[in-house]
Amino acid sequence: MKKIVIAGRNDSGKSTILGEIYKGLKSKDYQPLAVGSGVQDEKPYLLKGIEATYLTIAIPESGHDVITDIDRVVRNAINLIKERNSLIQHAKKALEELNKVRSVLDLGHLYQEDIPPVSAIPDVILIEAVGINDGYKSEETRRLGDILVSVVPAGIKSEIIMEQGNTLLDEADILVITKIDETARDVATTTIKLLKRIYRYKPIIPVVATQGVHMDLVLDEVLKRLADPVRLLENEERERKKPARSG
Repeated sequence: MKKIVIAGRNDSGKSTILGEIYKGLKSKDYQPLAVGSGVQDEKPYLLKGIEATYLTIAIPESGHDVITDIDRVVRNAINLIKERNSLIQHAKKALEELNKVRSVLDLGHLYQEDIPPVSAIPDVILIEAVGINDGYKSEETRRLGDILVSVVPAGIKSEIIMEQGNTLLDEADILVITKIDETARDVATTTIKLLKRIYRYKPIIPVVATQGVHMDLVLDEVLKRLADPVRLLENEERERKKPARSG
């Protein structure tokens, strides 16, 4: 199961990016599990459209990232989904038996629609990695992520970008520039140009994530890295079977 890590300094817009990628992956028939970190409750993530069943919050120890405990967090979250599914299946069987008795007694049926459906097991993990010391230097984060999305606010100081040892910039698969709508145009332009000069061969995408601007480009880059031959063949087969549109 591939892990997508959204990393960056504090208050760069990571959770908003995570929410948008979550919704985008859902629309492409993936079922992500979102791992939020550094907040005390789920509300900010739920407001971004992440379903409660597929959201878990991990609070890292002071001076640590959620990365160090991620396997346990993910395992526990998936086990909870499986336990819930098991309870739902037992409830359906119990209702079937109850309806047999009610039928004999002419009491009428109770309906399965009152029982929620089972939930799909996640097939991709979305992880928000909290910025440590407002930097981009967490080597553990890079090692964890199969796909690393590093988030850079448009108003960041050039000196921070130029610092040595910025692993999360140097080794990012995708660089997302956020808050371009909240930053003076000349400042945002300077940041984007500097990043493009340093990282010539990386996708560098300026976004307004709260309005979905350019998030489709970010999703495309994520999907390229998630794609496997089996899924590509399935999608191709699905496209072939779609009825042709009449002119």
